[in-house]
Amino acid sequence: MRFADVFLVAERIEQSGKVSTETLEKTAIKADLIVRGGYCRSDIVMAGTTLVLKRLDTRNEITDYGAWAKAAEEAEGYMRHAVSCMPTESNLWLRLAVVRAVIVQEPRAIARLMTMSSTLAPVDENALLARLYFWNHLNATTLENAQTSVERDLSILMKFGNTQKIGAALRAISAALVPYLKEAGTKLTPEKKISLTWFGLNLDELP
Repeated sequence: MRFADVFLVAERIEQSGKVSTETLEKTAIKADLIVRGGYCRSDIVMAGTTLVLKRLDTRNEITDYGAWAKAAEEAEGYMRHAVSCMPTESNLWLRLAVVRAVIVQEPRAIARLMTMSSTLAPVDENALLARLYFWNHLNATTLENAQTSVERDLSILMKFGNTQKIGAALRAISAALVPYLKEAGTKLTPEKKISLTWFGLNLDELP
């Protein structure tokens, strides 16, 4: 009952992505209480995760750096608490990696977090697609530090994943990810490569 409004606002964000700034701010304060109170019930923790990440997403690093930095620090603290509560939840390790990278992209630390996510959910398509999006936004040094996980994720996803979803996720490809995609492409059947091309990912035309 104490976190009823946290559940309601989190559900609204997940369904439509829309919530007033005032409502988000007021409710996110209760999400901070989850950490201070040491609450670890999974549904409470996941609802709070939605709120603190949405709060960070609404902050503008350029126009209001102070508020952004505070939201980033609080989001990192929250995600560390969430991971401590559910250390086998792949998505939480991924979100912690995302928050850490937003603050500062320290290659080895981010690589370790991403590797944990990959290890915990090696074949789940939704998890693979989520990591693919993030792999595509990391620099070359970070990818090198997580090379084994990057290669495993891409190999599994390219071989067995939904080609339409993969094509949609890779409308724009970072230069850092291109070598890994090309290597994964060498292990695909001609039929799979044709299917990927149909949905916008022509591996033979990568630079």
